Amino acid sequence: MRFLLVEDHPLMRTGLAQLLTRHFPSLELEEAADAASAMAKISASVWDLIIIDIELPDRSGVDLLADIRRSCDSPVLVLSGQSEREFGKRVLQAGAAGFLRKATDTKEIIPAIERVLAGHKYVSPDLAATILDQLQSPAGTEPHETLSTREFEVLRLLGAGLTATDIAHRLNISIKTVSTFRSRILEKLRLQSTGDIVRYAVERKLV
Repeated sequence: MRFLLVEDHPLMRTGLAQLLTRHFPSLELEEAADAASAMAKISASVWDLIIIDIELPDRSGVDLLADIRRSCDSPVLVLSGQSEREFGKRVLQAGAAGFLRKATDTKEIIPAIERVLAGHKYVSPDLAATILDQLQSPAGTEPHETLSTREFEVLRLLGAGLTATDIAHRLNISIKTVSTFRSRILEKLRLQSTGDIVRYAVERKLV
């Protein structure tokens, strides 16, 4: 059995590696700290499971997920420090087999992995409840939940104080495209300026 663990924080990567190798004694585990290294390893080998952080230093984990889905059929389990409400549904729609918060109890991680390895989707009880609530109460949806995944990423990066140039580099898109996304965000959220976007993101703990 072969797993690829894509995580840029050394302590988190080490802790997960220890947990995985302890539970799967015959596991062949390789690690990558960024999206570029991950794609090189994915292209060079076959993996039973790929575990990726949603926030990587060189690219968005959502973009990496899309590249993986185009490159291979390996199931992908996404890790994030962000809330399930904001990211869980988005990554499942993008092709992930499951979503885990980094704050998840270690006792839940192995069952989640085993479910994904068995060919199923993993959705935590909290995420399942969130998705059900959104289906039952669309009127109560937060304005940012109407954004596309890319618009949502730009919202978070603007909220974190990145410039259009920074965002263009991070997402591998043009500055003009960033400006287009910014305009769409302002329109959909009924905001007036980048400062309003920052306040919106901070107030809702999106950054």
